[in-house]
Amino acid sequence: MKKMFASLLALSMVLVGCGSGGGDSEDKTPEIALVTDQGTISDKSFNQSAWEAVEEYGDKNEVGTKYYKPSSFDTAGYTQQIENAIENGAKIVVCPGYKFNQTIANIQNEYPDVSFILIDGTPAEAEETPAEPAKNVYCAKYEEAQPGYLAGYAAVKEGYTKLGFMGGISLPAVINYGYGYLQGANDAAKELGIQVEVKYTYTGSFNESPDIQSKAAGWYNTGTEIIFSCGGQICNSIFAAAEQTNKMTIGVDSDQKDASQTVLTSAMKGVKKTVADEIAAVYAGTFEGGLHILNAEGDYVGLSDDFSRFKKFTQTDYEKVFETVKNGTVKIITNDDVEKDAQGNPNTKTLKDVLTNVTVSYEK
Repeated sequence: MKKMFASLLALSMVLVGCGSGGGDSEDKTPEIALVTDQGTISDKSFNQSAWEAVEEYGDKNEVGTKYYKPSSFDTAGYTQQIENAIENGAKIVVCPGYKFNQTIANIQNEYPDVSFILIDGTPAEAEETPAEPAKNVYCAKYEEAQPGYLAGYAAVKEGYTKLGFMGGISLPAVINYGYGYLQGANDAAKELGIQVEVKYTYTGSFNESPDIQSKAAGWYNTGTEIIFSCGGQICNSIFAAAEQTNKMTIGVDSDQKDASQTVLTSAMKGVKKTVADEIAAVYAGTFEGGLHILNAEGDYVGLSDDFSRFKKFTQTDYEKVFETVKNGTVKIITNDDVEKDAQGNPNTKTLKDVLTNVTVSYEK
Protein backbone atom coordinates (compact mmCIF):
# COMPACT_ATOMS: atom_id res chain seq x y z
CA MET A 1 0.00 0.00 0.00
CA LYS A 2 2.83 2.40 0.86
CA LYS A 3 4.55 1.86 -2.49
CA MET A 4 1.27 2.27 -4.38
CA PHE A 5 0.58 5.54 -2.59
CA ALA A 6 4.12 6.79 -3.27
CA SER A 7 3.77 5.93 -6.95
CA LEU A 8 0.49 7.80 -7.27
CA LEU A 9 1.92 10.74 -5.40
CA ALA A 10 4.97 10.81 -7.64
CA LEU A 11 2.74 10.95 -10.73
CA SER A 12 0.82 13.90 -9.34
CA MET A 13 3.80 16.00 -8.32
CA VAL A 14 6.49 17.81 -10.25
CA LEU A 15 9.90 16.55 -9.23
CA VAL A 16 11.62 19.18 -7.15
CA GLY A 17 15.00 18.65 -8.79
CA CYS A 18 16.49 16.22 -11.26
CA GLY A 19 19.38 15.89 -13.66
CA SER A 20 20.95 13.52 -16.10
CA GLY A 21 24.41 12.10 -16.47
CA GLY A 22 25.19 13.99 -19.67
CA GLY A 23 25.40 12.85 -23.29
CA ASP A 24 22.29 10.98 -24.30
CA SER A 25 21.87 9.63 -20.76
CA GLU A 26 18.47 11.29 -20.51
CA ASP A 27 17.23 8.96 -23.25
CA LYS A 28 18.17 5.91 -21.19
CA THR A 29 16.43 4.38 -18.19
CA PRO A 30 18.02 6.08 -15.16
CA GLU A 31 19.50 2.98 -13.56
CA ILE A 32 21.70 4.91 -11.14
CA ALA A 33 19.98 7.44 -8.90
CA LEU A 34 21.16 9.93 -6.32
CA VAL A 35 18.70 11.29 -3.77
CA THR A 36 20.20 14.48 -2.39
CA ASP A 37 20.47 15.41 1.23
CA GLN A 38 19.89 19.04 2.20
CA GLY A 39 21.79 21.18 -0.26
CA THR A 40 22.42 20.84 -3.97
CA ILE A 41 24.63 18.81 -6.31
CA SER A 42 27.03 21.76 -6.29
CA ASP A 43 27.28 21.99 -2.50
CA LYS A 44 31.03 21.21 -2.43
CA SER A 45 30.21 18.40 -0.02
CA PHE A 46 28.61 14.94 -0.02
CA ASN A 47 25.91 15.67 -2.60
CA GLN A 48 28.38 17.02 -5.13
CA SER A 49 31.02 14.33 -4.58
CA ALA A 50 28.47 11.53 -4.84
CA TRP A 51 26.81 13.02 -7.93
CA GLU A 52 30.16 13.44 -9.69
CA ALA A 53 30.80 9.72 -9.22
CA VAL A 54 27.33 8.80 -10.49
CA GLU A 55 27.55 11.13 -13.48
CA GLU A 56 31.05 10.03 -14.48
CA TYR A 57 30.13 6.34 -14.34
CA GLY A 58 27.02 7.00 -16.43
CA ASP A 59 28.93 8.98 -19.05
CA LYS A 60 31.74 6.46 -19.32
CA ASN A 61 29.53 3.38 -19.46
CA GLU A 62 26.49 4.82 -21.24
CA VAL A 63 24.21 4.12 -18.29
CA GLY A 64 21.27 6.39 -17.49
CA THR A 65 21.54 8.50 -14.34
CA LYS A 66 19.34 10.97 -12.51
CA TYR A 67 19.31 12.86 -9.24
CA TYR A 68 16.26 13.57 -7.11
CA LYS A 69 15.84 16.38 -4.61
CA PRO A 70 13.26 15.75 -1.85
CA SER A 71 10.58 18.30 -1.15
CA SER A 72 11.41 17.89 2.55
CA PHE A 73 14.66 16.70 4.08
CA ASP A 74 13.21 14.13 6.41
CA THR A 75 12.24 10.47 6.33
CA ALA A 76 9.03 11.14 4.41
CA GLY A 77 10.79 13.27 1.80
CA TYR A 78 13.67 10.84 1.34
CA THR A 79 11.31 7.85 1.12
CA GLN A 80 9.15 9.50 -1.52
CA GLN A 81 12.07 10.24 -3.82
CA ILE A 82 13.80 6.88 -3.33
CA GLU A 83 10.58 5.14 -4.32
CA ASN A 84 10.15 7.58 -7.19
CA ALA A 85 13.66 6.71 -8.41
CA ILE A 86 12.92 2.98 -8.22
CA GLU A 87 9.64 3.43 -10.09
CA ASN A 88 11.68 5.19 -12.80
CA GLY A 89 14.00 2.18 -13.13
CA ALA A 90 16.80 2.74 -10.62
CA LYS A 91 18.84 -0.34 -9.81
CA ILE A 92 21.27 1.60 -7.63
CA VAL A 93 20.30 4.38 -5.21
CA VAL A 94 22.96 6.56 -3.57
CA CYS A 95 22.04 8.18 -0.25
CA PRO A 96 24.67 10.74 0.86
CA GLY A 97 24.42 11.19 4.61
CA TYR A 98 23.33 9.87 7.99
CA LYS A 99 19.92 11.54 7.70
CA PHE A 100 18.93 8.63 5.44
CA ASN A 101 19.45 6.13 8.27
CA GLN A 102 15.80 5.71 9.22
CA THR A 103 14.58 5.71 5.63
CA ILE A 104 16.96 2.90 4.71
CA ALA A 105 15.95 0.90 7.79
CA ASN A 106 12.31 1.24 6.74
CA ILE A 107 12.65 0.25 3.09
CA GLN A 108 15.80 -1.84 2.66
CA ASN A 109 13.90 -5.15 2.75
CA GLU A 110 11.14 -3.95 0.44
CA TYR A 111 13.52 -3.67 -2.52
CA PRO A 112 15.93 -6.62 -2.33
CA ASP A 113 16.89 -6.20 -6.00
CA VAL A 114 17.95 -2.57 -5.56
CA SER A 115 21.49 -1.82 -4.31
CA PHE A 116 21.68 1.05 -1.83
CA ILE A 117 24.90 2.98 -1.14
CA LEU A 118 24.56 4.79 2.20
CA ILE A 119 27.34 7.29 2.87
CA ASP A 120 28.43 8.02 6.42
CA GLY A 121 25.50 6.21 7.99
CA THR A 122 23.95 2.93 9.04
CA PRO A 123 20.27 1.92 9.08
CA ALA A 124 18.48 2.93 12.26
CA GLU A 125 14.92 2.66 13.49
CA ALA A 126 13.09 5.55 15.14
CA GLU A 127 15.15 7.31 17.82
CA GLU A 128 18.33 6.01 16.19
CA THR A 129 17.96 2.40 17.36
CA PRO A 130 20.49 0.56 15.18
CA ALA A 131 19.20 -1.86 12.55
CA GLU A 132 21.21 -4.51 10.75
CA PRO A 133 22.00 -3.47 7.16
CA ALA A 134 20.42 -5.81 4.61
CA LYS A 135 22.71 -7.54 2.13
CA ASN A 136 21.70 -4.99 -0.55
CA VAL A 137 22.86 -2.00 1.55
CA TYR A 138 26.49 -0.87 1.52
CA CYS A 139 27.13 1.39 4.55
CA ALA A 140 30.30 3.48 4.38
CA LYS A 141 31.73 4.93 7.58
CA TYR A 142 35.05 6.72 7.74
CA GLU A 143 37.83 7.02 10.30
CA GLU A 144 37.64 10.79 10.64
CA ALA A 145 40.46 10.99 13.17
CA GLN A 146 42.93 10.17 10.39
CA PRO A 147 42.25 13.14 8.07
CA GLY A 148 41.84 15.28 11.19
CA TYR A 149 45.33 14.23 12.28
CA LEU A 150 46.77 15.05 8.85
CA ALA A 151 45.13 18.50 8.91
CA GLY A 152 46.56 19.38 12.31
CA TYR A 153 49.99 18.09 11.35
CA ALA A 154 50.03 20.06 8.09
CA ALA A 155 48.88 23.28 9.76
CA VAL A 156 51.67 23.24 12.34
CA LYS A 157 54.30 22.22 9.80
CA GLU A 158 53.15 25.16 7.69
CA GLY A 159 54.04 27.44 10.61
CA TYR A 160 50.75 28.00 12.46
CA THR A 161 51.02 27.83 16.24
CA LYS A 162 47.65 29.30 17.28
CA LEU A 163 44.98 26.97 15.95
CA GLY A 164 41.23 26.70 16.28
CA PHE A 165 38.70 23.90 15.98
CA MET A 166 35.01 24.63 15.51
CA GLY A 167 32.86 21.52 15.29
CA GLY A 168 29.15 21.42 14.67
CA ILE A 169 27.27 19.06 17.00
CA SER A 170 29.44 16.87 19.24
CA LEU A 171 28.65 13.64 17.41
CA PRO A 172 31.33 10.92 17.20
CA ALA A 173 32.30 11.82 13.62
CA VAL A 174 32.88 15.47 14.53
CA ILE A 175 34.63 14.58 17.77
CA ASN A 176 37.01 12.24 15.94
CA TYR A 177 37.97 14.95 13.46
CA GLY A 178 38.78 17.22 16.40
CA TYR A 179 40.69 14.65 18.44
CA GLY A 180 42.75 13.71 15.39
CA TYR A 181 43.44 17.37 14.65
CA LEU A 182 44.87 17.92 18.13
CA GLN A 183 47.12 14.87 17.92
CA GLY A 184 48.43 15.74 14.47
CA ALA A 185 49.22 19.27 15.65
CA ASN A 186 50.94 17.84 18.71
CA ASP A 187 53.14 15.43 16.77
CA ALA A 188 54.22 18.15 14.35
CA ALA A 189 54.95 20.48 17.26
CA LYS A 190 57.08 17.79 18.94
CA GLU A 191 59.09 17.33 15.77
CA LEU A 192 59.65 21.10 15.57
CA GLY A 193 60.34 21.48 19.30
CA ILE A 194 57.62 24.10 19.80
CA GLN A 195 54.40 24.62 21.78
CA VAL A 196 51.02 25.11 20.11
CA GLU A 197 47.78 26.61 21.43
CA VAL A 198 44.35 25.45 20.25
CA LYS A 199 40.95 27.00 20.91
CA TYR A 200 38.26 24.33 20.69
CA THR A 201 34.45 24.39 20.65
CA TYR A 202 31.25 22.87 19.28
CA THR A 203 28.73 25.32 17.85
CA GLY A 204 25.71 23.11 18.59
CA SER A 205 24.52 23.35 15.00
CA PHE A 206 25.43 22.38 11.45
CA ASN A 207 23.86 25.57 10.09
CA GLU A 208 25.58 28.84 9.32
CA SER A 209 24.72 31.77 11.56
CA PRO A 210 25.84 35.30 12.41
CA ASP A 211 26.71 34.11 15.93
CA ILE A 212 29.18 31.52 14.61
CA GLN A 213 30.74 34.09 12.29
CA SER A 214 31.05 36.52 15.17
CA LYS A 215 32.65 33.92 17.43
CA ALA A 216 35.13 32.89 14.73
CA ALA A 217 36.00 36.54 14.05
CA GLY A 218 36.55 37.02 17.77
CA TRP A 219 38.99 34.12 17.83
CA TYR A 220 40.84 35.49 14.81
CA ASN A 221 41.00 38.98 16.29
CA THR A 222 42.55 37.64 19.50
CA GLY A 223 45.33 35.68 17.79
CA THR A 224 43.96 32.50 16.26
CA GLU A 225 45.62 32.04 12.87
CA ILE A 226 43.66 29.16 11.32
CA ILE A 227 40.40 27.37 12.18
CA PHE A 228 39.42 23.84 11.22
CA SER A 229 35.75 24.25 10.23
CA CYS A 230 34.08 20.92 10.91
CA GLY A 231 30.31 20.82 10.61
CA GLY A 232 28.22 21.19 7.48
CA GLN A 233 27.21 24.74 6.67
CA ILE A 234 28.97 26.36 9.63
CA CYS A 235 31.90 26.55 7.21
CA ASN A 236 30.20 29.46 5.45
CA SER A 237 30.24 31.48 8.66
CA ILE A 238 33.83 30.58 9.48
CA PHE A 239 35.03 31.26 5.93
CA ALA A 240 33.37 34.67 6.09
CA ALA A 241 35.10 35.46 9.38
CA ALA A 242 38.46 34.41 7.92
CA GLU A 243 37.93 36.61 4.88
CA GLN A 244 36.96 39.49 7.14
CA THR A 245 40.12 39.17 9.25
CA ASN A 246 42.54 37.98 6.55
CA LYS A 247 43.13 34.64 8.29
CA MET A 248 42.97 31.00 7.15
CA THR A 249 40.71 27.96 7.45
CA ILE A 250 40.70 24.20 6.91
CA GLY A 251 37.74 22.63 5.14
CA VAL A 252 36.11 19.30 5.86
CA ASP A 253 34.64 16.20 4.18
CA SER A 254 35.21 17.39 0.59
CA ASP A 255 37.74 19.67 -1.09
CA GLN A 256 36.42 23.15 -0.20
CA LYS A 257 39.19 25.26 -1.75
CA ASP A 258 36.77 26.75 -4.27
CA ALA A 259 34.42 27.89 -1.50
CA SER A 260 36.90 30.41 -0.12
CA GLN A 261 40.41 31.64 -0.81
CA THR A 262 41.02 31.19 2.93
CA VAL A 263 40.93 27.38 2.72
CA LEU A 264 44.48 26.11 3.14
CA THR A 265 43.46 22.46 2.67
CA SER A 266 40.57 20.14 3.50
CA ALA A 267 40.34 17.03 5.67
CA MET A 268 38.47 14.77 3.30
CA LYS A 269 36.37 11.65 3.17
CA GLY A 270 36.60 9.85 -0.15
CA VAL A 271 32.90 9.98 -0.92
CA LYS A 272 33.43 10.16 -4.68
CA LYS A 273 35.80 7.19 -4.65
CA THR A 274 33.45 5.21 -2.41
CA VAL A 275 30.43 5.76 -4.64
CA ALA A 276 32.41 5.09 -7.82
CA ASP A 277 33.87 1.87 -6.40
CA GLU A 278 30.51 0.54 -5.24
CA ILE A 279 28.66 1.39 -8.45
CA ALA A 280 31.34 -0.53 -10.33
CA ALA A 281 31.00 -3.39 -7.85
CA VAL A 282 27.25 -3.65 -8.52
CA TYR A 283 27.80 -4.02 -12.25
CA ALA A 284 30.73 -6.41 -11.71
CA GLY A 285 28.65 -8.62 -9.42
CA THR A 286 30.98 -8.08 -6.46
CA PHE A 287 28.81 -5.69 -4.43
CA GLU A 288 28.85 -6.61 -0.74
CA GLY A 289 26.40 -5.06 1.69
CA GLY A 290 26.98 -4.42 5.37
CA LEU A 291 29.00 -1.91 7.36
CA HIS A 292 32.39 -0.99 5.91
CA ILE A 293 34.89 1.16 7.85
CA LEU A 294 37.00 3.11 5.35
CA ASN A 295 40.33 4.72 6.11
CA ALA A 296 43.77 5.67 4.84
CA GLU A 297 44.66 2.06 4.13
CA GLY A 298 42.30 2.11 1.16
CA ASP A 299 43.03 5.77 0.33
CA TYR A 300 39.49 6.69 1.39
CA VAL A 301 40.54 9.58 3.67
CA GLY A 302 43.21 12.25 3.49
CA LEU A 303 43.91 15.85 2.61
CA SER A 304 43.16 17.59 -0.66
CA ASP A 305 45.73 16.90 -3.39
CA ASP A 306 46.02 20.64 -4.07
CA PHE A 307 49.04 22.05 -2.18
CA SER A 308 49.12 25.41 -3.99
CA ARG A 309 48.22 27.43 -0.88
CA PHE A 310 50.99 25.96 1.25
CA LYS A 311 54.31 27.81 1.43
CA LYS A 312 56.31 25.35 3.56
CA PHE A 313 54.47 22.03 3.77
CA THR A 314 54.99 20.11 0.54
CA GLN A 315 53.28 17.18 -1.14
CA THR A 316 56.37 15.10 -0.36
CA ASP A 317 56.01 16.01 3.33
CA TYR A 318 52.38 14.98 3.15
CA GLU A 319 53.09 11.66 1.51
CA LYS A 320 55.55 10.80 4.27
CA VAL A 321 53.13 11.51 7.11
CA PHE A 322 50.22 9.94 5.23
CA GLU A 323 52.19 6.70 4.98
CA THR A 324 52.66 6.61 8.77
CA VAL A 325 48.89 6.93 9.20
CA LYS A 326 48.20 4.40 6.46
CA ASN A 327 50.52 1.72 7.82
CA GLY A 328 49.43 2.18 11.41
CA THR A 329 52.70 3.58 12.74
CA VAL A 330 50.72 6.49 14.15
CA LYS A 331 48.15 5.49 16.78
CA ILE A 332 45.34 8.04 16.97
CA ILE A 333 43.04 8.26 19.98
CA THR A 334 39.36 8.48 19.06
CA ASN A 335 36.07 9.09 20.83
CA ASP A 336 35.88 5.34 21.54
CA ASP A 337 39.12 5.47 23.52
CA VAL A 338 38.35 8.23 26.00
CA GLU A 339 36.16 8.35 29.08
CA LYS A 340 32.55 7.52 28.26
CA ASP A 341 31.22 10.76 29.75
CA ALA A 342 33.64 12.99 27.82
CA GLN A 343 31.02 14.05 25.25
CA GLY A 344 33.69 15.53 23.00
CA ASN A 345 35.67 17.32 25.70
CA PRO A 346 39.27 17.49 24.42
CA ASN A 347 40.68 17.84 27.94
CA THR A 348 40.00 14.26 28.99
CA LYS A 349 42.89 12.55 30.78
CA THR A 350 43.37 10.00 27.99
CA LEU A 351 43.92 12.73 25.42
CA LYS A 352 45.78 15.18 27.66
CA ASP A 353 48.35 12.52 28.45
CA VAL A 354 49.49 12.47 24.81
CA LEU A 355 49.18 16.20 24.09
CA THR A 356 52.64 17.11 25.33
CA ASN A 357 53.10 20.10 23.04
CA VAL A 358 49.52 21.34 22.71
CA THR A 359 47.50 23.40 25.16
CA VAL A 360 43.76 23.28 24.56
CA SER A 361 41.31 26.01 25.63
CA TYR A 362 37.89 24.36 25.54
CA GLU A 363 34.87 26.67 25.24
CA LYS A 364 31.59 24.88 25.95
